[in-house]
Amino acid sequence: MHAPALNPHLQFVAETLIARANGSVDAEYVHDLVADIARQFEAAPVRDFVPVLVAKEASARLRQLDATRLIAS
Repeated sequence: MHAPALNPHLQFVAETLIARANGSVDAEYVHDLVADIARQFEAAPVRDFVPVLVAKEASARLRQLDATRLIAS
């Protein structure tokens, strides 16, 4: 599946998360995750903080994924 196109702010969020993951998470997965979370805010009347909210939620999910991997190991 090809990652959906992200606006420049969300693209920056995705790239930052990919860099922080340091290769432990697939880039396409991160793009899809950011896009999925951003969809929750599509109808938001104020969109200025959407990238911040998306970054926070995506970071939390990636940390949870990382913790799950550690437990499974």
